[in-house]
Parts: sequence; C-alpha cells; structure tokens
Amino acid sequence: MLPVIVVLGAILIISWLVSRAGELFFVSICDGRVLVVRGRIPQGLLNDFADVVRKPPVRRGSIRAVKTIQGGQLIARGVDEFREQRLRNIFRLYPLSNLRAQPPGPDRRTLGQLLGIAWLAWLLDRSGE
Repeated sequence: MLPVIVVLGAILIISWLVSRAGELFFVSICDGRVLVVRGRIPQGLLNDFADVVRKPPVRRGSIRAVKTIQGGQLIARGVDEFREQRLRNIFRLYPLSNLRAQPPGPDRRTLGQLLGIAWLAWLLDRSGE
C-alpha cells in the first residue's frame, strides 16, 4: 500500500510542476495591493498592475502570465472584466523577450514566495507595514 501512495504522490507533484513550467510570473492581489509570488516581472509592469487594482481596491485576485506559441497570455482572476481588459492592455506593452530577460528578483523573498504559495507569501510579507 505504501508504494502506491508514494507513486501517486510523485505523480501529483510532477503534474503540479509541469503545470507551472510555462509560467512567467504569478502576482497575488489582496485589498488593492500586489505581491509577486512566483517568477520575475519588470518593476514598471508591476507598478502599472498595482495602479489598476488599487482604486477601488480589488479584495482578492491573481494575475498569471504564461508562455504560449503566439507570445504571452495573461490570466486574471478575481477582477471585473473592465479591469481584466486594462491589465491585458498593459501586459501587451511589454514584449515577451523583456519578460524573459528579467534579472533575478531581490534576495528578500519570503518562504511563501520561494515555495510559490500565495497565502503564505502574504502571511509573511512585511513590505506593507
């Protein structure tokens, strides 16, 4: 029985990692603030995203960019259609080559950001205080 559980666990972990393979970045939104959870994003793009979700503040949401054959695709959750379109328009101003060429992020990443877990990243985030 134990080998079956180990194999199923390994399959789940591998499928989870493969699903994130094409991801450029994942930004979490909480009460009008943004936090980079996974990946690298130009600071200007992050600032533009923050402006869109700030007023009126988006309570909870996420912004995810993935690589596609045509370039990049933005997936936004928890935001209304108008803001989602604004986010996509801003995202299109940044070529995919600029998104891939980002230098490594700051060394001040929390454990939640290192693991790519949004709720833990927000729990450990001290930048807003």
